[in-house]
Amino acid sequence: MRYEIIEHKHWRHTNGKKASFYGTIPWISDKEKEQWRIVSNGYTIRDLKTGTIGGFGSPFKTKEEAQNKISKL
Repeated sequence: MRYEIIEHKHWRHTNGKKASFYGTIPWISDKEKEQWRIVSNGYTIRDLKTGTIGGFGSPFKTKEEAQNKISKL
């Protein structure tokens, strides 16, 4: 199998800012770190051949939606 469905996650600050879960850490101090949480909001697709994650626009709301996309790839 080339693709797998995974949870779509991102960092969320208490002030509402978002940052990529797969980029660099979004805080610059230990004090600021306490204001960031990992949030899951749907599903995305990982390409096991290339290692890429996502790239399909907004996250899929359900695993079934993600599976439908995989069946079209």
